[in-house]
Amino acid sequence: MRKSIITTIALLALAAGASTASASLVTVTVNGEVEYNQINAASPIGRTTVTSGSPVVMTFLLDSNNYADSSMFPVRGYAIDQASFKLTLNGVEVGMQNPYPAGQTPYFAIRNNDPAVDGFMLTSNVDTGFPEGVPTDEPGFFGQFFDNFYVTYEGFTLPSLDILDALGSYDYTNLTVFNWTMDDGEFGPNAMAINFTNMSITPEPASLVLVGLGLIAARRAKR
Repeated sequence: MRKSIITTIALLALAAGASTASASLVTVTVNGEVEYNQINAASPIGRTTVTSGSPVVMTFLLDSNNYADSSMFPVRGYAIDQASFKLTLNGVEVGMQNPYPAGQTPYFAIRNNDPAVDGFMLTSNVDTGFPEGVPTDEPGFFGQFFDNFYVTYEGFTLPSLDILDALGSYDYTNLTVFNWTMDDGEFGPNAMAINFTNMSITPEPASLVLVGLGLIAARRAKR
């Protein structure tokens, strides 16, 4: 699929064996558009405020060193920085449930050759084998609204489960399945459907600076 070119400094740093910790912070941004909204108009994200065709942006931070591997599937979940999570629906900002359900962790999970496809999903359990979404701070009728997002691509898209190998941009190229809904409760109905447009996975600028400094230090040490 078409992926954006990773910055030269990041490529050089990885080639020089810079430490993973130096480039640990990653931003994920997903863009879309509301297909339909059946949420009660009294809600801040109700159908009269977040109308069909409205823009949707989801963004959050990850640490490439903070992950959990599934014991059952070729899936790796990267813990989402809960404070950084922001879902903007036609200008209305929705955060993650706080406090998060006890004993659970929100993950942005990568699937690699699972079994013949690659992809990304939101989940709180990397061993379920399917996306569950993550609870938001917006209450619904059956519990908190869940942000349920996943995209599936052809199996040659990703080389590994490493988030740093997945840096780039993703759209409809080689896309096989996508789902993005706001579900009323964990097992409730789809209350809002969102058409996926594109997604970017990019290193944080501060991390790139650290990578660059590490590269310079490595070159000086070799002299």
